[in-house]
Amino acid sequence: VNRNILPEEIQLPNALPLGLPSTLLERRPDIRKAERELMAAHAEVGLAYTNMFPRLALTATLGTESETLRDFLKSPYSYLVAMGKNRAALKAKRAAYEGAVAEYEQTVLTAFKETHDAIINFNKIKDIYESRRQLAEASRTAVELAQLQYINGVIGYLDLLDAQRNYFDAQVSLSNAVCDKQLMIINLYKALGGGWK
Repeated sequence: VNRNILPEEIQLPNALPLGLPSTLLERRPDIRKAERELMAAHAEVGLAYTNMFPRLALTATLGTESETLRDFLKSPYSYLVAMGKNRAALKAKRAAYEGAVAEYEQTVLTAFKETHDAIINFNKIKDIYESRRQLAEASRTAVELAQLQYINGVIGYLDLLDAQRNYFDAQVSLSNAVCDKQLMIINLYKALGGGWK
């Protein structure tokens, strides 16, 4: 049997667990991406640093001294020029690494801000939901009372319709609050990197 679920029947968490650790944010895709980019930039700095070391053959055929080594020792100028290029590459990789560090820091700050905002909004919407739930309940009671008064001739039909309209408005408002609460929970789950479990 398929029946409509009333807004007040939807079970949503009423409160957040105490002491949620900030390590939950490490699961966020944006944090993980920034971490990977930071690690890659760090590895490129290490690679550029190792490229500073001259690469040449030390021995030739039959284990004799290579001409490359002999030329290097006689006139290391050409290798020093190459090392200058390698130094420039190292500086560029270090600058890229510093940029990755700044990007990572900004991503972490954004994650904390989004989480803070999601927690605040969750608590606000929880209060709004509760007040709208109470209003809908009071409006339902008012309609029941108005029906009894109408049957007994105490009020007119327009007063009964007015009470019903107020009840329907309160139900719509409650439905909107349920939707807002669900959206806030989704935002909170997203901000925490997938929830708190």
